[in-house]
Amino acid sequence: MVHWLEIIYFLLLLAALLRCLYFWQLKEYRWDRSREFLKTSEAKRYFLPSRHFLRPRLTVKALLLVLFGLVISRQFIWWLAYLLVPLTAAVSVGLTAPVSDLIKWLVIGLAKLKLLFFHRKLLVIGITGSYGKTSTKEILTHVLAAKFKVVKTRETTNTLIGVAKTVLFQLPLKTEVFVVEMGAYKIGEISVICRLVRPKIGILTGINQQHLGLFGSQDNIIKAKSELLLALPKTGLAVVNGVNPITKKLASGRVPTKYYRAGNFKTNLIGRHQQLNIAAAVTVARYLGVKQIDLTDIPLFKTAVTQTLGLNGAVIINDSYNSNPDGFLAAVNLAKTISAKKKILISPGIIELGSVSESVHHRLAAAARLVFDEVVITKWDGISEEQLLAKMRRTLTKNHLLLIEGRFSTQLIKALCSNQS
Repeated sequence: MVHWLEIIYFLLLLAALLRCLYFWQLKEYRWDRSREFLKTSEAKRYFLPSRHFLRPRLTVKALLLVLFGLVISRQFIWWLAYLLVPLTAAVSVGLTAPVSDLIKWLVIGLAKLKLLFFHRKLLVIGITGSYGKTSTKEILTHVLAAKFKVVKTRETTNTLIGVAKTVLFQLPLKTEVFVVEMGAYKIGEISVICRLVRPKIGILTGINQQHLGLFGSQDNIIKAKSELLLALPKTGLAVVNGVNPITKKLASGRVPTKYYRAGNFKTNLIGRHQQLNIAAAVTVARYLGVKQIDLTDIPLFKTAVTQTLGLNGAVIINDSYNSNPDGFLAAVNLAKTISAKKKILISPGIIELGSVSESVHHRLAAAARLVFDEVVITKWDGISEEQLLAKMRRTLTKNHLLLIEGRFSTQLIKALCSNQS
């Protein structure tokens, strides 16, 4: 009997540890992002058991953290060890940080050497902004492939170590153009990426209040995103969103600047907001002499908005990969163009907005209520995913349109997007 109790306890402890490390990995093992996450209502999922088995993606680092966590937990009596799992996970991340940092800088150093000796003629195009980075990167890569051998950073990879790994392991020697997505959560991070890859063309997609909680102020966001433009050589080109109220004022005068605005391009991508991303890609492509630009067969990418028939035959607009203020409004505007007797919007809310979180959410909710019959923001309405799914099962019919705006669990998304009554 005791033997089985020990096994059950171990499995519960392991599940709790994996759950905590899942969130650490989701926040890139960054202390600043983790602190900001703990301020949100979603943080209770970090501490409380879930009916879903949350676990980190299998990597060497994740395995080491699990091992460290179990070793540390053995130092406490069983009930205390379970209660202290969040602390144990944090300590494990801290203990592995020196080795992790050493490996990180070794990879970055090797990537720098590879670029220096084997990619001297490589044209690097950097893309940054508060939103639209991944979409613009995917569209641009597709367009440039008609003329060049192009490599891009994969999916939403946009950190220094992510870019370095792409250079080291996924950049063939015959590559002509390297399209690099650049993200940041504090001043200086984009500048470091630029020193590694040395972009000649920079695209600034737009700036809003996304990640304000990490940056501390709007001015800091502007400074961080402007680092790409400042890193360009005088013979380079800055391609800047000419509609966004902040970016259209950011011409440095150091390099030639082209401003772009949304067009009416024929494309297979849905959503008016994609016209702006396409315009950025087309601007660069034309500058580089690409004459044949086909936008009707762009491969579907991870962050693209999709439309499908889902639960109970309802029309589902799936914009669940991520959310930011501009993306939220773009999805609302898309839903406005689709006919349905009843429209519902569900969202977990937007993360890392800091002190403006409440005002931004109220503004977005007010705009959404002009289009939707019902707006559910789970972080404000205090509703769990289980309760939300049960409600949707009762409510949705073939006469409904449901917009999923922002990141929910994979299980919830699959349940809502599955066409079953």
